[in-house]
Amino acid sequence: MKALRTNIPKNEYDIAIVGAGTFTGFFACFYLDALNGAAIKSSAAPRVAVIEKLSRPFKKIAASGNGRCNYSNSSISENDYLQLEDNETFRRAALKSVRALDIAQYLDDNLVFSRRDEYARLFPFTNSAKTVVYFLETKLKNAGFETLFDTRCTGAKQTQAKESPCLSGRGEYIDNSYGADKYADKYAGKDGFIIECENTKTGRTISINSKILILACGGAAYPQLGTDGSTFELIKKMGHSISGLAPGICALETVKSPLNRLSGIKIEAGVEYKNFRRTGEILFTEYGLSGPNILYLSNLVSKDLYAKEKVVINIDFLPAAKLDAGYFTSKIPSKEFYSNLDIFSGVADRSFLNAFFSMSAIDGDARASKESVTRIHAALKSHKVKILRARPFNEAQVSLGGVNCAEINPETLESKLIKNLYFGGEAIDFTGGCGGYNIHFAAACARAAVKSIFKF
Repeated sequence: MKALRTNIPKNEYDIAIVGAGTFTGFFACFYLDALNGAAIKSSAAPRVAVIEKLSRPFKKIAASGNGRCNYSNSSISENDYLQLEDNETFRRAALKSVRALDIAQYLDDNLVFSRRDEYARLFPFTNSAKTVVYFLETKLKNAGFETLFDTRCTGAKQTQAKESPCLSGRGEYIDNSYGADKYADKYAGKDGFIIECENTKTGRTISINSKILILACGGAAYPQLGTDGSTFELIKKMGHSISGLAPGICALETVKSPLNRLSGIKIEAGVEYKNFRRTGEILFTEYGLSGPNILYLSNLVSKDLYAKEKVVINIDFLPAAKLDAGYFTSKIPSKEFYSNLDIFSGVADRSFLNAFFSMSAIDGDARASKESVTRIHAALKSHKVKILRARPFNEAQVSLGGVNCAEINPETLESKLIKNLYFGGEAIDFTGGCGGYNIHFAAACARAAVKSIFKF
């Protein structure tokens, strides 16, 4: 473990990280790997501050996957991530970084075993997010990072090196003409930071100095878990531009129809929109559509709505291959009376069918005929729904958009505009869909930052 240095002025740090989420947890993991692998001399281990507005770390991880922590996916393609402002250079580098990190193997090597479900989603073997939270909390503690909980970052500005002396390989603060440590060039740069903070409970304000600043403060979704997007204003004041923002992994609002009266009813359905095709559960709500299949679709829809595109999705309410028109017409008896509703009620909820027939001008009580059944089958197989908007940020799991990727080094995640300023995770305009992709990306960001800062 690192040797603590006693000659460091109070509120002077080598690295300050804003946000105690996934990025910071895995930053601690990879930092310890570098420390244990002698990439960092224990006598010169940096002093790291973690600034978090909530009372404890990893609140969003604890809530992910309905409390199970879907931390990754064994199937990762370029379609699983999107940007509000496309940047192919950053996109290629980010995908390469994500694919290079076998997060399941990494956790397995650290005694956090995994399980894979039928959708290729990866979870801890315990099916409990608490397992991952405990693992990251332990790493954070072992790394010796100083945590400032209930503390909100209210501002940050650059300072010149003379205001915050650099770190030598012996753990001594010296003039910038030196720089014996293998990563001292990072500390000996011209730019450092003064970070203004406020205690969220007492209102007390403090300022801390740091040679390196990492903004891994999440996006604008899930404000109840600490990510309300307020840090983006700070980022803009520092000179960076923000792409977006828009809600992601969220329910969708539709044009009002009789289906809105089915709130709470679930149905298996295929959903299609552009290159998205997936069969799964959808949930009717009073405002539109939700459920797993809609959440998987929502990022693509939200991006297009942000771009002012008209969005119409296609829903197949009879996705099973066996349920073709011939299956239903063959069930029409020659003598006994069967209504249109009777013919289809074995494969769909009757209240759904009544609402669907109502909006489609179909007489459900009329006697079933080959013509009526064929018409109903075609309508159920291809139902067009206009999407009005995504649900608001406080109901979304992630936000689309973030720091413009053109302003970030895609290999190191360091700012191209400000030396020693780094970004990570959801703060960047590179967002994964439903299925564990965002936790994996945040972990890959942490790995890239550690490798850049410590030459590991």
